Amino acid sequence: MKEKELRQHATCSACGEKVGKASILFWRVTAERFGINRTALQQQDGLAMLLGSSELANVVGADKDLAEPVMKPVVLTICEKCAFEELCIAELVEKATKIT
Repeated sequence: MKEKELRQHATCSACGEKVGKASILFWRVTAERFGINRTALQQQDGLAMLLGSSELANVVGADKDLAEPVMKPVVLTICEKCAFEELCIAELVEKATKIT
């Protein structure tokens, strides 16, 4: 990670402290949120029941996406101290998207 990129990840998304304060280690985590495509899932499940095998349905079927992204990925920086605490991912993502 070059200096410019490190500066972008210098602050912990959880506690707001600089990542080097407690430890020289930190985490960069990409959070993505998906939603199940019920129609595609029902079609795939129906084909599997018709053919009697989900493996065969995977080969024969249209290979549609059964889950689709509902938001853009968000990159979180977590300091080593916070990485070992209980965190609410949704809250961290919301806080990170309000800042940017």
